[in-house]
Amino acid sequence: MNVAFYWEPVGGLTLQHRCNPYAGLLAAELAKDDIHLELGDYAFTKSWLEDNRARIGVLHFHWLHFFYRHDTLETTVRLYGQFAENLAYAKKLGYRVVWTLHNLYPHERPFPDVDHLARLLVSRLADHVIAHCEFGRRKASELFYRNHDITILPHGNFIEAFPNEVSRADARQELGIEAEDFVYLYFGNARTYKGIEHLIEAFAAVDAPKTKLLLAMRNSFNPKYGEEIVEQSGMHDRVIAHTSEYFPESAFQTFLNAADVGVFPFSQVMTSGSTIQALGFGLPVVVPNLGCLPELVTDNVGVRYDAAAAEGLAQALVEIRDLDVDEMAKAARAKAESLDWASIAASTARIYRGEC
Repeated sequence: MNVAFYWEPVGGLTLQHRCNPYAGLLAAELAKDDIHLELGDYAFTKSWLEDNRARIGVLHFHWLHFFYRHDTLETTVRLYGQFAENLAYAKKLGYRVVWTLHNLYPHERPFPDVDHLARLLVSRLADHVIAHCEFGRRKASELFYRNHDITILPHGNFIEAFPNEVSRADARQELGIEAEDFVYLYFGNARTYKGIEHLIEAFAAVDAPKTKLLLAMRNSFNPKYGEEIVEQSGMHDRVIAHTSEYFPESAFQTFLNAADVGVFPFSQVMTSGSTIQALGFGLPVVVPNLGCLPELVTDNVGVRYDAAAAEGLAQALVEIRDLDVDEMAKAARAKAESLDWASIAASTARIYRGEC
C-alpha cells in the first residue's frame, strides 16, 4: 500500500531530511508491513489525484495550513476553496482520507476563521481521525463535531532518532557548566507560543545558587523573536543561550545530557515532541497543564503547573528541585520507551486499511 503523507515540505520523509523525525520513524516502521509513505504535494491538484489514484490508496493529512495559508486573506480564501473542492474530488475518486490532529489550530493564525473552516471540512470528510490523547479526542468533538472513527494513538518517542553517547561530565565541560550546578534546559524552536521569555523571567526570580538555565533554540522560524530571547538572556549571568538555524541530531545529546531537568513553558500546545525527546534522555520535565501534557507527564516523571497562574512556572522550578530527580529520570526513560513506534505503526496500518 502507498500513502501520500502530507508532512513538512522539505523533500522527503527519512531521518536524513531536515524535519521533525516523527515521519521518518513512522515510515520506517510501516515499511516493515509493506506500507510505503511518500511526501504529499501540497499543490493537491485534480490532475495529480487522477494520475495517482491507481497507485496511492490513502491521503494522510497533518498540518492543514500548508494547503491554503498565504500572505493575504483573499488568496488564502481562494486556496482554501481549491483545497475544499479537490478534497471532495479525492473522496469521489475513492481515496481514503486520514487526519492526525497534532494541534487544534496553527500556532500562528493570521486568518483564524479560515483555519477553523479547514478543520471543519477535513473533520467532516476524513474517513478516520487520529488524536494523540483523550484531550485531543474531546476537542475534536467539541470544536469540529467529530464523534466517530477517531482513534487515540500516542506520539511516538525519538529514542532512535538522536545519538546519546556523550557523558554528563563531557557535556558539561563542553558547555562550561560546573559539575555541581543544577541545570534547567529548554530546547526547541524559538517561537512566541513556546513562552521562552517567561521562562527566563521565572528563572531569574528564583533565588537559588548554583543553578543554570540552558537554552538551545532553533532560530529559523521566527528569527526576530530568537534575537530578542538572546538579548534577554544576556542580561542574566546564569542563563546560557545557544542558537542555530538547524541543530544536527548529534548536537542534542550535549544539551540534554548536561541538564537535570527539561522545562517547556508553552502558552499553547497540544503535543510536544521536545518533551517526549527529553523523557527519552531520562530528563524529568516541567510543563504547563495544557493539551496532552497532563496525560503524558504524570507525577513520577515531572511537575505540571497552572499556565494561568502568575507564579506557576517559578513555583514549579523550585518544586522539582525538592523531588528525587534521579528516580524521576528512570521513570522518564521508561515512559518514553512505552511510546513505541511498532505498536503505533500497527494501529496506523489498521486505520489505513479501514480495519478500525
